[in-house]
Amino acid sequence: MKRAIIILAGIILAVILLGGAVYLLFPAGKPEIPEIKSITNSWGNITATNSEIKTNIVVDNPNAIPIPLKGVEYEIFMNDVKLGSGHSVGEASLPPHGEHTITLSTELENDKIPQWWVTHIRRGENTDIKIKGNIIFDLKLAEYKYPIERTLSGVRTNILGDKKSYHVDDTSLEPQVRSIENSWGRVTADHTEIRTKMVMYNPQPVPIYIERIKHEIYMNGIRMGSGLSEETILLKPRSDTEISLDTRLDNDKLDDWWVSHLRNGERTSVEIKSELVYKAAGKEFTIELPAQKETMETDILGGG
Repeated sequence: MKRAIIILAGIILAVILLGGAVYLLFPAGKPEIPEIKSITNSWGNITATNSEIKTNIVVDNPNAIPIPLKGVEYEIFMNDVKLGSGHSVGEASLPPHGEHTITLSTELENDKIPQWWVTHIRRGENTDIKIKGNIIFDLKLAEYKYPIERTLSGVRTNILGDKKSYHVDDTSLEPQVRSIENSWGRVTADHTEIRTKMVMYNPQPVPIYIERIKHEIYMNGIRMGSGLSEETILLKPRSDTEISLDTRLDNDKLDDWWVSHLRNGERTSVEIKSELVYKAAGKEFTIELPAQKETMETDILGGG
């Protein structure tokens, strides 16, 4: 009987001590949820096949004991197109009453860029970039998933630029461009169409016949596509003539452009070169038309 009383007293004392320890570690009676203080992103290794995003997540642990990080579930979307997923780099444990930086590496699949591009153009050159996932903590008493879902940035571009006007010389004998305006046409998984409206002026008192006009579009020096007029175009004497042309951009080359864009600090030089062949007085002539140049800059990661 005496031995049983001693055992019971020991159990009661252990419960009291355990309760006190729990109170000291968790005054509220249970672990407090860690809080994300900040998330910063930067570009890492860029290759022909993948683009790395390095992410630092600063997490504060309000508890009196360290909390192990069990894992990270992390995906990145551009206009709802999943481009890749991330994982934590190395082991992580949140120190008691302190902050800890969790480092993630996200690999974007460059071959998904053409699929994203189609959504970007169809949405009027607008893209929302989001991350979705969970940070999984081991709270000892239970596992807790801290949800992450936020917009990194909104990317807005004007790749083709605005309508351009040019001065014409009445004393010249060559056909001249008065204005050029580009817009997006049909967009498919394979090609992106650029529609061009060009107003040509003929300063001569006789008709000029344009045999062909050739367009080529370059992005950071990469030839992305071309276009060629298929019919002879008549320019009436001392008159303006509107000409419509189509240029096809090859979507298969977009992943190459993407790599150049990131390596160039998210900056792209867009250039459309045009060559015109015309006949006048029975002779054929070739002239270079004004090159159309634009600069596209993005901030995909939202300032890091």
